[in-house]
Amino acid sequence: MYKIAIIGSENSHCGHFAATLAPKNGEKLFPELELIGVCGDDASNEAVAKNCACEWYTNDPKAFLGKVDCVMVTSRHGGVHLEYAKPYIEAGCDVWIDKPITASVEDAREMVRLVKEKGVLLCGGSSLAGAEGTVKMKEYVAANAGKISGGHVTAPINLVNEYGNFWFYSQHLVQMITETFGQNVQSVEAKMSTNGAGVHAIYHYPEFDVTAFFGAGYSITVYNGGYGAVSEVVNLGGDYFMPELRETNDMLTKRHVRQTPEEVVYPVLVLDATIRAIESGRTEELQAL
Repeated sequence: MYKIAIIGSENSHCGHFAATLAPKNGEKLFPELELIGVCGDDASNEAVAKNCACEWYTNDPKAFLGKVDCVMVTSRHGGVHLEYAKPYIEAGCDVWIDKPITASVEDAREMVRLVKEKGVLLCGGSSLAGAEGTVKMKEYVAANAGKISGGHVTAPINLVNEYGNFWFYSQHLVQMITETFGQNVQSVEAKMSTNGAGVHAIYHYPEFDVTAFFGAGYSITVYNGGYGAVSEVVNLGGDYFMPELRETNDMLTKRHVRQTPEEVVYPVLVLDATIRAIESGRTEELQAL
């Protein structure tokens, strides 16, 4: 049995994870995983407890040290993700981290350094990575390698909030791009829309560009040369979080993750370049890890 704790009960993702890992009816979908505790503020903990059989709730993110094999960091502010994960990584725990993985390139570098030094596994990111529509378009691009001439991706955005502003929600769209078209973005152009309701961006790949609009529903369009264009409206569905739990289960029970640490944090590099492009009004290259 692998013991897990979740840090960040204010996030709705935590509620879904907790109710699935420790259902009140006892019918567990992941029998080898045991949720022993949840961390967050009192009101959020109480809300999670309504649908979860887990009995340990705390306000202390370090409370589970020495008691778990894995932590899932779901806190809404990416700026605290490294802080919360670090003591567990140093203690030899595997880690799943919600989007954004971190809210700075510096934290992303340190995250990669830590997990490699301690020999633990890391996974996580946006739930859109495992959405059926994203996977479908990723497979389409792979099947038409060398023929793709570009694309366009859209997703909602939350520009003003207490969780890092643009950082908070933007990894959904960026990870839809990097999952579908690959992790070899070279540079980014971006600007606020005229009415301030969203952000327009261009992601420059070596062979083509992918345009994006942060401020609409989830969709992916792939241009396949000439008149060829394939589009997919990406619907999450009520069980949108299941690919993330399956990945966590595989990480613990099979010692398998689908991405290297560098690949897990890659969206942070793209987000950082996007923010710099918005602020500078210039084309910005990605920083290196």
